[in-house]
Amino acid sequence: MDETLRVLIVDDQPIILEAVRSMLALAPELEVTTTSDADGAIVLALQLRPHVVLLDLNMEPVDGLEVLSRLRADPDLTDVSVVMLSAAEEPETKVEAFRRGANDYVVKLPSPLELVARVRYHARAAAAAEAREAAFQALIESRAALEARNQQVESQKAQLELMNRELTEASLTDALTGLRNRRYLKFFLEQAPNLPQPPTERRHRAPGHFTFCLFDLDHFKQINDRYGHETGDAVLVEVARRLRQNLRENDGLLRWGGEEFLVVGHGYDYEGARDFAYRVLHSVSETPMRLPGGLSLRVTCSLGYAPLPWVGSDGAQLSRDQVLNLADVALYLSKLEGRNRGYGVFPGPDQDVVGRLSDLGLDPHSLRQENGKGVQLVALAGPVTTP
Repeated sequence: MDETLRVLIVDDQPIILEAVRSMLALAPELEVTTTSDADGAIVLALQLRPHVVLLDLNMEPVDGLEVLSRLRADPDLTDVSVVMLSAAEEPETKVEAFRRGANDYVVKLPSPLELVARVRYHARAAAAAEAREAAFQALIESRAALEARNQQVESQKAQLELMNRELTEASLTDALTGLRNRRYLKFFLEQAPNLPQPPTERRHRAPGHFTFCLFDLDHFKQINDRYGHETGDAVLVEVARRLRQNLRENDGLLRWGGEEFLVVGHGYDYEGARDFAYRVLHSVSETPMRLPGGLSLRVTCSLGYAPLPWVGSDGAQLSRDQVLNLADVALYLSKLEGRNRGYGVFPGPDQDVVGRLSDLGLDPHSLRQENGKGVQLVALAGPVTTP
């Protein structure tokens, strides 16, 4: 079924209106409205939104050319097709009608077939233009909606990325001290740049890429029992502050758990690893801690450190976890030796040390027995404290 095409006829003679209506009845798709009020034609056209206006040229008190000018002046009616109807055939009259925006000029009354053909042509053209405009506006609105949606998606994506970063930071950070927690170690080791391996003959004397320095605070339970857990927390926070102040920015600072901390140095040679562990030991213990409430406490720590990679003289290596365990055993050896001190553990001259250390279970006593054989222990003294 054809689309309904709206036609408005404007003529001040009722007989002409009826005659034109009868002609257009031959086209059932045309929905015809008539009016003899030329002055009110613009308001009616705005209500009907016709595809074609058939407009008589000679009307009173407003002629057709004036109505045509008003139609073309209204932005909502600019694209309506206008067919002028007139008994005048002078070229000057037709030229003036086209100059003012008429789409066609018909000398009345034409044959019904000609009038229907002309009106149908202009109505369909106007309807097609109307459909194109509607499609264009829909496209503009769809594009605007898509852009708004894309902006919303980008905003949500940015918020999600921010939340993910914040969640990742929270999951890798100790809430009390602000240091990284043990989950961060894997990220730290993966992100650190590779460094050249030392010559084979010096591997037993070099710490390799990393130095794992593990320490915990001496008699920390006594601090909590005597002064309360808030003071104990303040001590942990102060330890974190001192580590940040005294160590390199690219060293890894981790709260390993409770009063235990892991500091990971990167790229130190043999002497550098010892100096690194010495700075850790003395940064914690060298001066008393000024705590909230005016309390002053001297807190010491016990420390163990070892290199990663840890390569024996036969080329065998300990895993990361085994090196951490070595540092932990050295830490406990420091406690057994009286606290406020540290031990470094490096490969010794003996062959097959990796298997032998695994068989011994890596306890402080066996570690001491291996000194000068499978391992080389390096002792560090803590700062001298006064009662």
